[in-house]
Amino acid sequence: MLSLLLASVLTAGGFGAGGRIGIVFPASGLETGHSTAALFGIGLGYTAGPSRFTLDYGYSGLPAKRAGPYRVDIHELSLGYGHEFVVGRPVVGSASYWGFEASTAAGLGLFGRALGSARETGKAPAGHVGAGFFQRQGRSRLSLGLDNVVFIESQPAGSTRRVSLTYVVALKAGLNYVF
Repeated sequence: MLSLLLASVLTAGGFGAGGRIGIVFPASGLETGHSTAALFGIGLGYTAGPSRFTLDYGYSGLPAKRAGPYRVDIHELSLGYGHEFVVGRPVVGSASYWGFEASTAAGLGLFGRALGSARETGKAPAGHVGAGFFQRQGRSRLSLGLDNVVFIESQPAGSTRRVSLTYVVALKAGLNYVF
């Protein structure tokens, strides 16, 4: 019975892989010392109807605003869910349609700061909330969206710890192919 259920789930959807590029806008204090930077990412996913489950990796390096050797590198691995709200239904005989997607994800960010030969590393959990537009054409999926990433940090404040939130906003475009 379980094998029939698993087989029906795997054949009703599709596994996919793809990549994305984008622009990262630092916020919540990061924007005072860091410039906008490029975002590169890859991902694996599974689609079943309007639901998408994803495992994503992303990288961005935020340079200092002033010309100098200071840089913050962000590597992030996240597990997410997206729900497609289809607006344009396919025409009979066509596999093309478009719509909007709302997404959420949980991840872990690995940070590295470098100033000359001095290096510092750290990690922080992250949460994503995003919205975007997509178009499907056969087995390919093109997307464009806005992603708000919140890194949650705990910092010592005397004898207690203080929680702080760091926001990074990304505008990204992606291309996925479903097998």
